[in-house]
Amino acid sequence: MEGNSQEYGRPRRPNAETVSYLNGLPIDEKLASDQVQAYLDSFLNNNDADNTSSDAAEFPALVNATHAALSSVFNEIASLACEEIPAQQIETLVRIACRYSAAAKRVVLASLSGYWVFLSTHRFGSHVAQTVLRCAVAECEVNLDEFDDKQDECEGKMVIDDSYGTIFQENTSSVPELLMQAFEELKPFATDLTVHVCGTHVLRTALCILAGVEFVDAFAKPNGNKQDGTVSEWESGVLAATRRGKLKDKKKKKKKRKPGSDEGSSAENKATVMKKMNMIADCETTDFQSNADVMLKEMVQILSLSDNTNNLQPPGELQQRTCHPSGGPLLVQIVRLLSYRDGSKQEAKKQGKDVADRRLGILPNEPKYSSGSDAEAFVHKLLCWDANIPVEGDDAKQPHAGDIIYGLSGEPRGSILLEAIFRSCPDEFHDALCVVGGFYDEATLKEYIYHGVSNFVVQALLNSLRNRGQANKMVKCLCPIIEDGSLLQPKKHRAPDEQAVDENSDNKNIQRMGIIWRAVEMCSSSGSSQDQEQLIHALMRGFASISASDDDNAVKKDSDGKKKRSKSKGLSAKGCIPLLLGLTASGDDEEAYSSGERLTLNAAGARTLFHIFQFTERLRSDWVNGFLSLYGTNDLAKIANDGLGSRCIMDGLLDGPAKEVASKSLYSKLFNRLPFLAAERVGHHVVMKLFHALPYDEKAVMSAELSHSLNRLGSNAMGRSVMASCAVKEYLEGENAWREALAKQKVNEEWLKDILGEDGGSGDEAGGKSRKKRRKE
Repeated sequence: MEGNSQEYGRPRRPNAETVSYLNGLPIDEKLASDQVQAYLDSFLNNNDADNTSSDAAEFPALVNATHAALSSVFNEIASLACEEIPAQQIETLVRIACRYSAAAKRVVLASLSGYWVFLSTHRFGSHVAQTVLRCAVAECEVNLDEFDDKQDECEGKMVIDDSYGTIFQENTSSVPELLMQAFEELKPFATDLTVHVCGTHVLRTALCILAGVEFVDAFAKPNGNKQDGTVSEWESGVLAATRRGKLKDKKKKKKKRKPGSDEGSSAENKATVMKKMNMIADCETTDFQSNADVMLKEMVQILSLSDNTNNLQPPGELQQRTCHPSGGPLLVQIVRLLSYRDGSKQEAKKQGKDVADRRLGILPNEPKYSSGSDAEAFVHKLLCWDANIPVEGDDAKQPHAGDIIYGLSGEPRGSILLEAIFRSCPDEFHDALCVVGGFYDEATLKEYIYHGVSNFVVQALLNSLRNRGQANKMVKCLCPIIEDGSLLQPKKHRAPDEQAVDENSDNKNIQRMGIIWRAVEMCSSSGSSQDQEQLIHALMRGFASISASDDDNAVKKDSDGKKKRSKSKGLSAKGCIPLLLGLTASGDDEEAYSSGERLTLNAAGARTLFHIFQFTERLRSDWVNGFLSLYGTNDLAKIANDGLGSRCIMDGLLDGPAKEVASKSLYSKLFNRLPFLAAERVGHHVVMKLFHALPYDEKAVMSAELSHSLNRLGSNAMGRSVMASCAVKEYLEGENAWREALAKQKVNEEWLKDILGEDGGSGDEAGGKSRKKRRKE
């Protein structure tokens, strides 16, 4: 971009007096929010009390001061955006003004007209440009310009006229017109901004606005602050993320992960999901949407470096940009945005069944684009894919695509692009990618898995498989790789000479529990019972291989004179579970346990066990019985009070098909710990699920046991929730009251299941059963 520095406008240096004035402004967004809320509450109270408007509070002083400040520095906003402290002040002014005034959006957009390209390439100006673009299209939390304050003329409108009257006389453009002007400024320099460390972020914001889509955290935590439990979009989410310079709570330093540690648990916790952007009414019109569609297509055409023909282009600069630290994420975003626009209608019908789960690593489904769409054309250009060459069976004849897939999978940014394509492509193309990329070939798949980056691509592939045929092909390739034990062996189990080899080799004994987890998940959701059996036996033989290496590969006799199980038969399920979870059973069940004790479970291993508990009864029974017999009361209490253990292991037992057997065993072992767990933040969930899974007689005994600890249960919200769920107070009132409470709970549960379509199986099975019932009727 340095060579083009004279082709776009650069603002002059800001006036020193203006900088001092701006730095001295006592503006605070939180205080402004409180003042606005008090202003609104005063009118609500006056209406309830039937008072006159003379008792109403004054117009929020900080909002009034914000409009006055923006008006006074209007001609220098672009200059001030290039200074560190003034830039932060400008962002705060923009957030307050756009949050409570629709007219102010025009002002902030007009103030940067002609300077968008320069600000996009500036360290501080790029933050201001992103904030202005995002806040200008966002709906106002409260539009004080049109607020009915029971006066002859709205006070908010009078403030706007006093502050921006002169500006509006000179600038009559609307918000959509100003937005399109900004995008027109950026379009000629889009290719340069793609690889610019600052410009790429402004370009991403512009593309999101054109597509009407934003990226939000898939595992966002609820953060309700208002009395009605709702949270303003300006307080949390994408708009809150635009705020810079806010104070953060001190956090403990996290330990750095070791290079050879297990992969698979961090990437999914940072996953994002797309949702429709809440935009102002002017940006929801048909005219703006049509103009935005045309602009988006032009931008994508420019960024794809296309020659405006449909001819296949050889690998070049576009493929290099997929691995660029700035250009790669932008191309990933384009693939996802185009897929959302093309596939959002089909996915909207499935939205109710699509539930993300951070503990289980379940990612929300990506909208899938269709054949012939703009997204498909863009993906074909990225992979140099010749659509005229069909992929028949396992025969791959693509001239360039195979090498590009192989190269992208081993690069940190290119691998993320491949993952996005796997999750958003149609079913036929997904299978073709597996063929061309060599994922159905055992030797090539093994190379992918052993690589430190491309193994994440394999995990995304396993997580996004579309049918049982693909699952069967992957199981055949995975079983021999798992059986040798190289993917299962942690460093602490390796000999010193093996560790020396690990440091100098990429394909020797590198633990890949993320692959095991995704493979078992694939078999649980898409695989047949034969696939499940093959994979679980390969897993048992792999753990047997580890045990054999620890025993110097010698078959020794134990104290009973019996030979240990050979590698060909595999290690027993009971022997595999401690290696899978990284948790050795304690020998003393009488040991005291406090809530401060925490477990360190292998996240991928715990998720693997969850899906094994969902296998067919013939395959899961040994694992369920092995787990219940291996761990005693103390270990089970720790697992039940651990976030990962509770969600993955206990829920897998109590919510899955094995709950009838598991509930009785867990009830007998945890009986004396139930009052303790009932008052714990995590453990009380297990207590409630255990109660609902038990037969009728055991429920009565459990309610009686909990009734002896009313003081402890009533001391916090968790205990009170258990008291209500387990009908503890009703039990003390008498048998009839207790039975009525359980009957009411059962009615509510059945009503909820009818709404969600849950009747003991998956969503498809439930829908099928309900359809059969209708046919019989």
